[in-house]
This record gives sequence, structure tokens and C-alpha cells, in this order.
Amino acid sequence: MAAPSGSVVLACAGFLNEWAELGEPLSVRAMRAAGAGSACIRDWLAEAGAVPAGRGPLTVTADTRAGAYQPIDASDAIAVLSIDLGLPFPAVAARKGPKLLGDLPVDRCGMVIGDARALDSWVGSLHGETTVDALADVRIWGKGAQQAWEHFDAPRLPTALGDDSHGWLDLPVEIARERAAMINDWAGTRGHYPHMAHVDLHSHHHLGWRAGWQHPLRTGVIEVAGCPILCVAWSPFELQRFTGGRSAGQVYPVTLEDVDGRATLRWAIPPWRRKPDPLRTSVLFSPQ
Repeated sequence: MAAPSGSVVLACAGFLNEWAELGEPLSVRAMRAAGAGSACIRDWLAEAGAVPAGRGPLTVTADTRAGAYQPIDASDAIAVLSIDLGLPFPAVAARKGPKLLGDLPVDRCGMVIGDARALDSWVGSLHGETTVDALADVRIWGKGAQQAWEHFDAPRLPTALGDDSHGWLDLPVEIARERAAMINDWAGTRGHYPHMAHVDLHSHHHLGWRAGWQHPLRTGVIEVAGCPILCVAWSPFELQRFTGGRSAGQVYPVTLEDVDGRATLRWAIPPWRRKPDPLRTSVLFSPQ
């Protein structure tokens, strides 16, 4: 992770591309908050935590526990996200001890960690027809999908464990749409699900989700405006915990903490059950 602007954000991905439409760009708000000593910022449904950071490589780790719906869902879940900000703690906090910056909900569209100015260029799902590279993916699912896979010789996609999607990656947009239309016409004439072929345009949001397909915590790194951005998704089962969001009080504390003298941003999600499971630490992004 890198922060050439001097400010890192932990942001909800769903409305990440809407900050400028709501008022000022994310970078302006984040750098103001970081300059004032860090804060959580919010405008309508757009939310983020903003902190100052060193411009060098930053390490992101996650403490994990067993998912809420085991044994149905065997995957681990993130309990604590930690971002080493690359600065001594006294450089960002006037007094010792953890500093509560506010709280954030678990966004069903995922979370994003990265440089504030780079994220002004984020292309999200709400941009509709916009792509970052004029490419798209085609995925086939629903009633009759297996027959379609065989008929159209659709390869299996390297999606997350338990997702048996087939289709094609990195097609020019028009070719992707033509292929999906052909498959859906075929499906409709045979009584299958008539919208089984779905086109995913290459927004940053989609590419971030795709980057985490093979990671056990569904996290992956993409590049936005020349900066590495860490994208965090959730398993469909784990998302059932967070259906209410902020309106249901499902928000979790964001703190600035001193870890061996270094400033660290932490976001902690409490366990689903009363008795917490032992935590395990995973490195999500580390300087090479």
C-alpha cells in the first residue's frame, strides 16, 4: 500500500464514486480530516475513515476468526483490519492511548483501503456504463446453466470457493454483450433462466471483487490512478450478519492506536457468538 497524498482512507465501496457528486471530492475531505488528526467522515450513504500516513509502502493485516455460519460456510471472517500508517504514533496523536475516530458499517459492496487522492478516480458500480479498460466479463448462472456451459463450451472461471460460475473474462464490451445476448436467446427458447448470461463491465469495483476470488478472505489488490488499492469483500453467508447496516446500529469502531511506537489504524468487528474464537493473523498487503 502507498499513500503519495499523505492520507489513507478505509472506505465503504458502495458509494465510493459518489463523494464529488454529494459535494467535495473524497481527497479534499480526507486530507482535511487527516490534517485535523484523523476522523471518520460521512455524507449520506458514503462513509470512510481518513488518517495521515507516510508516503512509503504500508502494511495491511487482518486478524481472523471462524465465520459466523460454520459448518455451512467453512471460510474465515475478518475480525480486525489493521493498517500500519508508516508514521510514529506521536506524529498523529497528541496523547497516548487509543483514539476513537468514529465507526463504520460493513458495506455489502465491500471495503476499500488506499490513497485518498487516487480514490478520486475510482469507477464504481453506480457509474453504470463506464469501464476502465473497455473490457467486460461474461458469467453464466441460473436454471439451465450447466447445459449452457456445455453447449457454448464456456470454461470454468477462477471464482471463489463454492462459486461454480462459467464464462469468459476480459472480452471487448461489444463482444461480451453479443455473446451474452446469444446465450440468453438460446436459454429462453429452451425454458431455462432467460437472463443466465450476465455482463460485468470492468469498473474498479468489479475488478476489485474479481481480484479477491482466489484469496481465502476475498481480498485483492488493483491499481487505481497509479496506486495499489486493497479491496475487501465478504462471503455471501457472512453478509447475512450485516443486512441492517448503520440504520440497524450495525457499526463498528475505527481507532488510531500505538503499536510498538507506530501509528496503526484499526477497524474491529466483534464476533457473532458470545464466546469469541481465537484470532489468526493474515497479511493482506505488505511491501515486497
